[in-house]
Amino acid sequence: MNLTNCTENQLIDYIKDAKRRLGNRLIIPAHHYIRRELVELADFTGDSYKLAVDVSRTEAEFIVFCGVRFMAESASILAKPGQHILLPDLDAGCPMADMIDENTAEAAVNKISEVCSREIAPLVYMNSYADSKSFCGRRGGAVCTSSNAEKLVRYYLERNKSIFFFPDYHLGRNVAEKLGIDKSLIVRVGRDLSLEEDKNIREAKMFLWDGYCPVHQEFNTDDVKSAREKYPDAKIIVHPESKHEVVELIDMSGSTQYIYDTIKKETEDSSWIIGTEVTFVNRIAEEFSSMVIAPLKPSPCHDMLKISLLNTAKIILSIDSYLKGEMNLINEITVDDKLKENARIALNRMIDIVEGREI
Repeated sequence: MNLTNCTENQLIDYIKDAKRRLGNRLIIPAHHYIRRELVELADFTGDSYKLAVDVSRTEAEFIVFCGVRFMAESASILAKPGQHILLPDLDAGCPMADMIDENTAEAAVNKISEVCSREIAPLVYMNSYADSKSFCGRRGGAVCTSSNAEKLVRYYLERNKSIFFFPDYHLGRNVAEKLGIDKSLIVRVGRDLSLEEDKNIREAKMFLWDGYCPVHQEFNTDDVKSAREKYPDAKIIVHPESKHEVVELIDMSGSTQYIYDTIKKETEDSSWIIGTEVTFVNRIAEEFSSMVIAPLKPSPCHDMLKISLLNTAKIILSIDSYLKGEMNLINEITVDDKLKENARIALNRMIDIVEGREI
């Protein structure tokens, strides 16, 4: 079957037909930032952590993951034996996750340990690759999400540990400020492993890697001021990967799922300015059309946009061929067993801390 010449409607029909034929053997999870036409075909949607957990709870044999690579890796780490995690486009990465790897994280923690008086606990944001999660697992650290980062940070601080938070500087800074940590005890760690000057490095509580999400890095204080002038009655909500000076000016911040849930609960005549990925903002503006919903700035995630109807359909075609014994599966995401073991430790440690279990 030549999918390349198919129309959008034909691709949609093909995917729907495959879902009917394969039944519960196939599921399609989709991140909130994915194109609307794929979200409408998805079995469930959510942010990266929710999708990984949802996948782990299914018995499906084939998971066509409509998201970027680190998300598919997380699903693979939590997947059951025999489950195949398939990514429509292997080039759908994450610039922020690319800003650090396991070896660099280890070098950073070793350097910080030489100058800080406390033991260092590495805490990695969910938006990272498996090797970074694995590093945290074997060094006594954990994974966190934008929703639970504050609780994880507080956990380690209460045990008299300092934290190396990576890869997102802005999320780490926003959490540190929310917890009231003195600015002199918040230290930026450069990608050349340099430590921010004029800080109390010996007693510092949080060391923040100098990484960022290109989508949320775009938002600035002028955008907030312009939105206030254009929509004086609107509330402004942004993702906490945004700069701290932006978060200080707006009404609320939270994860992508938090943003969606907040809008969903609001009254029909409310107005919202949303500071996150524009494909998502445009989609919920259509879904909740009785509200005024506009992006703080039209900032797209180009990697998410690589996931298309065509390459998703091609993955499903490979499943059909695989089941007929004609070819191997394409674009399967696997994680090295040792990395998977340690990454799972970091993920489970996060769950234990959030749920209040002693570890």
